[in-house]
Amino acid sequence: GLPPKIAKTVRDFRTERTWKTMSEDSLSLERAVARFVVTYTHADIDAATLEAVKGLIKDQFAIQVGASVLPWSQKTLAFRSPRPGKATIVNHTAKGAAVDAAYVNASYGHGFEYDDFFGNAHPGCAVVPAAFAMAEEVGATLEDTITALVVGYETYVRIGKWGSPAVLNEGWQPHAIWAGFGIAALAAKMYGLSEDETFHALAIALSHASGPTEYASSGGSIKRIHAGIAVRNGIESAELARAGITGPRNFLTGNRGLYKMFCDKDVGPEAIADFLPGAPNLMPGLSYKAYCCCACTFSYIEAMQGVQDRAQDIERIDARVQTMVNSIVGTRNANIYTPRNIEEVQYSLPAQMALSVLGKGNGFQAHHAILEGKLDLGAGSEVREMLEKVKIEISPDLDAKYKYFVADVDVRYKDGTTQHIFQEQSTGSPMKPFTPEAHLKKLDDLTEQVIGLEQAHRLWALVDAMDPATPVSALTALLVPGA
Repeated sequence: GLPPKIAKTVRDFRTERTWKTMSEDSLSLERAVARFVVTYTHADIDAATLEAVKGLIKDQFAIQVGASVLPWSQKTLAFRSPRPGKATIVNHTAKGAAVDAAYVNASYGHGFEYDDFFGNAHPGCAVVPAAFAMAEEVGATLEDTITALVVGYETYVRIGKWGSPAVLNEGWQPHAIWAGFGIAALAAKMYGLSEDETFHALAIALSHASGPTEYASSGGSIKRIHAGIAVRNGIESAELARAGITGPRNFLTGNRGLYKMFCDKDVGPEAIADFLPGAPNLMPGLSYKAYCCCACTFSYIEAMQGVQDRAQDIERIDARVQTMVNSIVGTRNANIYTPRNIEEVQYSLPAQMALSVLGKGNGFQAHHAILEGKLDLGAGSEVREMLEKVKIEISPDLDAKYKYFVADVDVRYKDGTTQHIFQEQSTGSPMKPFTPEAHLKKLDDLTEQVIGLEQAHRLWALVDAMDPATPVSALTALLVPGA
């Protein structure tokens, strides 16, 4: 209803501003993030990032398939009762509305502590299901889908970079905090929102941020659903912005913005550089999980693998840990020595170290056995007796030296000797990447019983080809048995 000249001015302001129209001095972090989302193109995806995208999609698809049969996954599907739509729901014949399918598939993707991680958080279980569900809904090409996926991932981890590990140390699950922003960015890209609309989608995401880590201490399958909740909230943040709802201008840096509220940090203009043209993509630095438990435990698991032949000779295990490790799998948890459910097992450093040194395994099959009551961790069991030998001490020295997970362990034997073990990162990390064979074994273990290896391998071939002419539906159809 505006006069044509004024209407054009408004359109120009919303959609045609460039980096040159605002000086670096006046560019806020919040505006820089929105502009990054709008201006990012497929050409910004370099070869290393494209390879990371392929690996991430395969890893997530496999986890979604494998976790779809778990009891809390089935309860999530029944609860969500997806509305009819165009988006594929993994291991389910009926399609659903994008936001519902993304909610369910993301919950599957985060459903058994087996999903990728970057820093302290889990971008893949949010961006992969959201990108593919929305692509089916809006009819996006595979190229546009991948671009939106990378935009969502990069927004997630670049915002998260400035709050980690402080958010975790405060007791929040970083994934539940950062994911809403990443998915708001992804959805804004999918919907083709203007810079201002994208800005407000990200600002609205602040109002959805939440997710305490009490599940690590006293259990609760709700942790599995944190991904679904965040994906839903991110998509709806973009939809609210598209409808004209606005959010606070200083949603990241305000005195009641993201960083101040969740980790009491003042993040200054130095963070803007992460969102300027030419900033490197961070996705190639992602890590895959080799074990079905918190990534904080992985270096300790591998440290214990080296002393399995002397397990019966162990008298005591002293584990020095970083504050961020203790916050999520250590003494801050009430039941690390008496785990009563699968969540407490997966978030108990002593339990995971005991499983490893006794050769019980820390992967998909071992945790299924625990879930089904086939592996005893109760009083008097050999696992319980071993985990009680693990003593945890927070190490300021490790905090100061390492921003990623390491293990520092002294094993004391009954003959009076001591063995010191230091383990830097773990299998699946950039420092110790999966071999193609090791990753394929993980994918096969997750998919064989649900969709079969022949169908799964057809899916991996399509992902590896990443042909822009391939319809998105050609990939998603293979997530349902019998395709």
